[in-house]
Amino acid sequence: MKYGQCSTTITQPCLGRTIFPSSGSHPNAANVAFHNRAQISPNLIDYFPLNGDGLRLNWAHAVNSRSKLMVAIAGDDLMIEADVTLAETSRYPVPIMAHPPNNTSDLTLEDFLVEVVRSNCAKGIKLDFKSTRVVEPAFRVLARHADFIKGPIVLNADILAGPNNPSTQSVDAWTFLMLCRTRFPKAIISIGWTTNIAEGQMKSGYTREMVDHMASLVREYNLMQPLTFPVNATLLKYSICEIQRLLFQVPNSTLTVWAHPEEFANNNLTLHDLLIIRKAFSPNSVFYDMHSEVIGELRRASNL
Repeated sequence: MKYGQCSTTITQPCLGRTIFPSSGSHPNAANVAFHNRAQISPNLIDYFPLNGDGLRLNWAHAVNSRSKLMVAIAGDDLMIEADVTLAETSRYPVPIMAHPPNNTSDLTLEDFLVEVVRSNCAKGIKLDFKSTRVVEPAFRVLARHADFIKGPIVLNADILAGPNNPSTQSVDAWTFLMLCRTRFPKAIISIGWTTNIAEGQMKSGYTREMVDHMASLVREYNLMQPLTFPVNATLLKYSICEIQRLLFQVPNSTLTVWAHPEEFANNNLTLHDLLIIRKAFSPNSVFYDMHSEVIGELRRASNL
């Protein structure tokens, strides 16, 4: 493959840790894993000049087309977020950048990664895997380029069912976590819950059972990479104590708080809600993956 101006001396930042043996090799393997997680320090805060505050991080959202990718690479956003799904229009499905139900795009995952490397920029990328089927073929593509990407790589999937009986099928936890752990030990793992935030169907936020299940998966798979948990802000406002419990159970993990614009338009979420969330967590442990207008308001209200 050819990257144009990209130098082959570019290496991915050393973000991971040596993977621990499976839980059967130590009588207290779960405790060992969680004890050693306290030694993991690098996360997105350490890559960028954020002054210890995740609110300073800018995101380019839904970069699922070639034109959006070119704009994101040239722009000021430090993180480029995109969705990975399978194009079902050929005999051999190809990983492309699209959000279901869309299954067509002018940008394959291969082309996305080639352009990021060719740009020689230090921006981070967050790849959101939308189904179990896309994980293995997409990871084969990513493996060809990961060592040439200068910025952090965040691998995201919703691996558990979330609140309010969401209809979206979660990504198989074993498939995603095992492949992340073994193939990309230097990547940041982002694991969350499927969600249902339709107006009139909100019943609860994240429950203690959901939080404890997620923490148990971290122990079960001995995840020693940096971890972030993507949580919807509308659901988080009902379950701050539960998510605080999650961060306590998983040392050196962070949150990536996200929300859709329509959640603000429908008054399911307000700036006041975001300020409460901000006060409930340490500034260096929370990132806000939201549109620039919302981020700007929150920064002004936080005197940033």
